Amino acid sequence: MKLADLYKRGLIVALACAALLISNLSAFATALPGDCDGNGSVTMIEVQGAINMFLGTKTATSCVDTDQSGAVTITELRNVVNAYLGLPVMIPALAVTGTVKDPISGLAVTGATVTAYADGAGTPAATATVQSTGSYSLSGLSAASTYQLVFSKTGYGDVNYYGVKPSQSAATALETVLMLTTDKASLTTSINGYVLDASNNTGAALTVRFRPGLGATTGTYLAKTADGYGYYYKDYFPAGCYTAEVVKLVDGVETSYGYFTVYSVPGVSTYNNSQNFTVDTGTTPSTTYRAVLSWGSAERDLDLHVTGPLNPDDTFTTIGSNNTPRFHVGTSTADPQTSYPYGSAITGTTLRNLPGATTEAYLDQDQANHGVDNGSETFTILTQQAGVYRFYVYNNSATGYLAESGAQLKLFRGTTLVKSYTVPNKAGNTWTVFELDGNTVTDKNIMSTVDPTQTYNLAKPVAGYPVDELSTFKQVQKNLPTR
Repeated sequence: MKLADLYKRGLIVALACAALLISNLSAFATALPGDCDGNGSVTMIEVQGAINMFLGTKTATSCVDTDQSGAVTITELRNVVNAYLGLPVMIPALAVTGTVKDPISGLAVTGATVTAYADGAGTPAATATVQSTGSYSLSGLSAASTYQLVFSKTGYGDVNYYGVKPSQSAATALETVLMLTTDKASLTTSINGYVLDASNNTGAALTVRFRPGLGATTGTYLAKTADGYGYYYKDYFPAGCYTAEVVKLVDGVETSYGYFTVYSVPGVSTYNNSQNFTVDTGTTPSTTYRAVLSWGSAERDLDLHVTGPLNPDDTFTTIGSNNTPRFHVGTSTADPQTSYPYGSAITGTTLRNLPGATTEAYLDQDQANHGVDNGSETFTILTQQAGVYRFYVYNNSATGYLAESGAQLKLFRGTTLVKSYTVPNKAGNTWTVFELDGNTVTDKNIMSTVDPTQTYNLAKPVAGYPVDELSTFKQVQKNLPTR
């Protein structure tokens, strides 16, 4: 067969595949498959090149061979043709996982169905069944799409989970979904919590909006304004899972400061009380990155740790005694590494840090008394250096399991939520969450175990840690206040 005929036949096959592609997948948001010259579009010459790679007459390159397997698959070829035609593409993602339980009984909602819909689509993209452990795993989704998940089971009220964005680099763990039986879902209860301002660690009198569902950032809401201490309370609140948005009018313009999950569970006060969130209403620019760690009721104290590249003007001795070329912001005023330029501390039951004139990165707040604040730590990068910043969460409690903590880590750029992570349902006391390099965020979601008899703060190297992090963390123990 002549090469020209191969071109024609291959192109016809590819175009036919494009016509059959499910059109509810969202448009690819990053580099286009097949755009090998990087000009933002795919030409017929590039399509022909992709066909040659598929046929094996041309060496596969990463602009077409997106999984870098060394060979171009029919799916990869179809994506190139779709990009040429302006149609959606399919970028295979790793699994979306999580757990589902009944908050009244504390048991798994075994047999519940999890259905994924690509935004704007009426046909399910994937389904999964909740297992006896309460876990589920959705596969076959696209990293180029955003999904709405619907959790359903006879005898229970449905729960919606919006804005789920699968990842190519790591499995996506979602926060635990609470499903109420239909009789409980029709009741009301009271909820409360605090909104704190990370710029001065005091209460913020902002408005909190509540929308039904997880990850719900638009639509009809109930509103409540926190008082001068940042405290909000709402009685006769409908049962269910809600997404709370913190907003404020600034010069007549409404500004959103972020989102957090709020539960309303009749008869179970531990879910309803102290549902807190930290915002930054200060003068930090829109390019400033801030990570917010929160957790539920299982552990009294989780710790947020961040390592990053030194200021070029610094020396190894600037950041303490462990002789590392990277800084580490830890959790205690006794740790030399909280000094310039990586944080300045104000002591007390709650470690509340305020930035100095030369501070580059700092732990805004480290609250160890879970019984008071329901878990809250925030970390801010005021001046970002070139290089990789790594974010870890460690279970500093003597009891409990990190996987059961309900821990979430949200990354904001200015007031915009960039990424939201939930601790994976896997064994371990240490969670390597993500890396930040410039504006590139790389998911990790690795769970590992550090021997607590050796250190509280990750001094023992474990599998999966980068070589330059092996000696970064030093032993620091924080006294837990009594309940």
